[in-house]
Amino acid sequence: MNKINTIDVRGLKHEEKEKKIFPAVNGLKEGGALRLIFEFNPLPLVYMLKARNEFDISFEKEGPAEWIIQVKRTAPAVNQKAEFKQLLKELKDGQVSAETKEKAKKFLQGIDARTLGAVEQELIREGVSHDEIRSSLCDIHLEAMRDALVNKKIEVPAPHPVHTLMEEHKVILQNLKELGEFLKKLPQIKSFKELGEEQTEKLKDIAHHLVEAENHHQREEEALFPKLKAHDVVEPPQIMELDHVEFRKRKKELYQIAHNHQKYDFAEFKNKVTELGGFIAKELESHIFKEDNILYQIALQILTEEEWKEVKRQCDKIGYCCFTPADQPKGDKNMNGKIQTLDLRPMPPFERHEKIFEIWDTLKPGETLEIINDHDPRPLHYQFEAEQKGKYEWEYELKGPKDWSVKIKRI
Repeated sequence: MNKINTIDVRGLKHEEKEKKIFPAVNGLKEGGALRLIFEFNPLPLVYMLKARNEFDISFEKEGPAEWIIQVKRTAPAVNQKAEFKQLLKELKDGQVSAETKEKAKKFLQGIDARTLGAVEQELIREGVSHDEIRSSLCDIHLEAMRDALVNKKIEVPAPHPVHTLMEEHKVILQNLKELGEFLKKLPQIKSFKELGEEQTEKLKDIAHHLVEAENHHQREEEALFPKLKAHDVVEPPQIMELDHVEFRKRKKELYQIAHNHQKYDFAEFKNKVTELGGFIAKELESHIFKEDNILYQIALQILTEEEWKEVKRQCDKIGYCCFTPADQPKGDKNMNGKIQTLDLRPMPPFERHEKIFEIWDTLKPGETLEIINDHDPRPLHYQFEAEQKGKYEWEYELKGPKDWSVKIKRI
């Protein structure tokens, strides 16, 4: 009977684990076996190895403090990565033949939600950039996987963090749809006068809502992704974070152009909006699809109930944007039920004061109304001093030059 080598990777960093595990696994001869010991469920590694159709994986121990798997090679190595790299080369070379496209679709159909992240990890480890994978395979990949992934998707009820993130995605996708409709009309328009005030304000509103959704990304980066990385699911969250950097930069630039369009001649304005808006509309939609159907699905299979509770606590602490979870007090934005945020910028001036006092009248002592405005709300301060003296505290959070934020606490 062949001796089974044991490798204990408990306590090692992600890179150190990989340096021990992969050379040993790849070096197994047919019929050879290896025992691996972890301090957490190594499900991502199991999926990665099973996807290669070369190994039989069995659990010898399943937690809670120690996890042991046995990896046995059942078939000669199949050079799946080489096939994938060849597909990338063909797809990058220019015209994509029907044969290459069909070959790519067939290959990708064999990668489900649980193994996709693992395939990308292997490629990235070997020097294939995320941009190459995304730009070359995005459209074909989505076409090949969309129906299968949606059919396999795990659903979770409110107020689970994934439910909230996916509901926010629905709102963001609606903004992207409106952005796409705006961009379709733009090529035929020749001047700001022809564009008109209504469409100019529409672009401002779209850009504002895209920027306002920033804490959606923040909750992923600070609450969800660290939990995935703690389970050695490292590269997929990193890919999403790289996307966030690009979206953040372009959304802010689109916001600045939309709100300062008078500083540009129309041709420059149109070119910049077309470039920025086109990138955001296409890439953010693809990003959302991957998160809903791949990254979140991996998380739902790996994270424990206690870890999800911690994710939820962190999400509540950071706050919400365009969708409020079922267990949170309603408001444009809430932090532990103590702060309500009211963005006045999209509202007609004649509606603003009425809305402010409508919310103010509902606040209990200790609760705060935060207002965001496009000018210094000094007249409002005078009104509070005249009508609410001794009943409020006034604190500026942001003082221009473009946007102003004030917290008004009921005492």
